[in-house]
Amino acid sequence: MSVVVRLKLVFIAILVALTVVWLLSIPMEALTSGFWRLRNSLIYYSGILAIGCLSVAVILAARPVQVEGLLGGLDKFYRLHKWLGIAGALLSVFHWLCENAPRWAVQQGWLAPRPRLPVGAVADVPVGFDPFRDWRGIAGDLGEWGFYLLLVLMTLALWKKFPYRFFLPAHRLLSAVYLVLVFHSIILMDRSYWAQPAGPLLILLMMAGSVAAIISLLRRIGTARKAVGVIETLRFHEDNAVLDVGIRLTTAWPGHQAGQFAFVDFGGGEGAHPFTMTSAWQRDGRLAFSIKGLGDYTRGLPHQLFAGQSVVVEGPYGRFDFGGVRRRQIWIGGGMGISPFIAGLQAMGQRHIEGKVDLIYTTRAPAAAFIDAIRNLAEKAGVRFHLMIEQQDGRLDINRLEQMVPDWAEAGIWFAGPPAFGNALRSAMEARGFPPSQFHQELFDLR
Repeated sequence: MSVVVRLKLVFIAILVALTVVWLLSIPMEALTSGFWRLRNSLIYYSGILAIGCLSVAVILAARPVQVEGLLGGLDKFYRLHKWLGIAGALLSVFHWLCENAPRWAVQQGWLAPRPRLPVGAVADVPVGFDPFRDWRGIAGDLGEWGFYLLLVLMTLALWKKFPYRFFLPAHRLLSAVYLVLVFHSIILMDRSYWAQPAGPLLILLMMAGSVAAIISLLRRIGTARKAVGVIETLRFHEDNAVLDVGIRLTTAWPGHQAGQFAFVDFGGGEGAHPFTMTSAWQRDGRLAFSIKGLGDYTRGLPHQLFAGQSVVVEGPYGRFDFGGVRRRQIWIGGGMGISPFIAGLQAMGQRHIEGKVDLIYTTRAPAAAFIDAIRNLAEKAGVRFHLMIEQQDGRLDINRLEQMVPDWAEAGIWFAGPPAFGNALRSAMEARGFPPSQFHQELFDLR
């Protein structure tokens, strides 16, 4: 089973679990006793789904490394975080519509008003002391404004052109919005739900989500995994606009596996960006990163960074570690997807790791010095190196792969590069019977 399929199953499982506990928490007649009672049940159902999805999304945003193994690494479960955030926002829209659309329909004469209770009848609501009665008005108002702000911030988060330096504080504000929605949920949830299966699950999710949200607001995410260092070396490859940055750490670092990444903060108010480490860990306190100039921030780094500059590194993260059951492997790096494989070559050369490996590097911007360095590492590691310059060799597809590596179907495939490129290769391989579990793809898109 591929990691993406596993993530989809986890996503579906979360929705199913929330649905099941809701069904177990309501009397069956609530779904068959007319429109208005059904509408009331759907308000609570959509609210439970929305706050449940948002809770798990906020928990994942706090980077709990304990679930990396289960979900395939931080780069993978950030995709689940994104799906849950979108689902939470859409379910919030449904929740809002369940509350307001019937009222509009009544005002327009399209729907009969809710029947009034006969004189002397008792309303179908729980009796007893309600400690939150005086808070319901403010909880409703805050929930509505929190809903509007949620939609705005989610739209900005999904808008790729929204500058990263503004994205981080805007995304952090979502934690505050989440806490408002937790307050809204606790105050307005029908008290009967708290004594039913939905209650304990929601309490657990909202408690964990609230802790994660507070950690985010206090800017404490990843604090225990941060190290301080200084820039030791800089080398800019003009041909492909890649900046090699060597960092010497001055505080403790737990070590890392080849293929992992870290969040690096060079200062200047931009915040930390994720970059794959291109150096194997040698216990000497040194890390290396190769940074491609793709946006305004990364294009400006060659002119802003200098030797001796202080940096903060948080990590390591990721499970793109060249493990698996197949010793025979093919590594495919598209563009700056070559970064984890550079570290992999270093690790193989230093530790004399056994195993037959072919490395295929495809690029549109060849840089002689950069390529020579990779070729030398491959030679020392005993790895067969294949270079494809797209302008003259075309793009790698399954037929070209078979020509270069005839026994490709017997290998574990490790791919890092443009998602569409990797998806096309994976689909072509699976069409020939290649097992999805043997195609390992880095999903390095954290927005």
